[in-house]
Amino acid sequence: MKKKQITSILISLVLVLTFITSGVMLSNTGKAEVEKVSSEEEHPDFYDVLLVLLDPEARKVINKEYPNRSYALWNAEILEVKRQTGGYSQYDFTVKVKYDTYTGPFNPPEGPITITFHVTTDGVSVAKIQK
Repeated sequence: MKKKQITSILISLVLVLTFITSGVMLSNTGKAEVEKVSSEEEHPDFYDVLLVLLDPEARKVINKEYPNRSYALWNAEILEVKRQTGGYSQYDFTVKVKYDTYTGPFNPPEGPITITFHVTTDGVSVAKIQK
């Protein structure tokens, strides 16, 4: 049962990554103008879905390295999604996400932590952590 859940999560992640990469390719064709975007339009739903799917691994790493720090998904930023092996139906990605961390609700930010994830159909792993 648990393996089925992991498989369905991974399939969802692959679909989300496919939409992200195709959206980036389509959005870069012929748009030279800068548009103002409202906060609701800044990140499409699949952006937030990707952050949610990566969250368990991010939480493990941040809690292990910095036990007193917290972060909020609304403040996380996907910096890069890169396909490692080219071609159709190749599901091997790196995803770089910046998390702004803090200690306690009223304290100043501790600073960003950037995590690079390796995402395949076998799962999500952490490839690199940067302060």
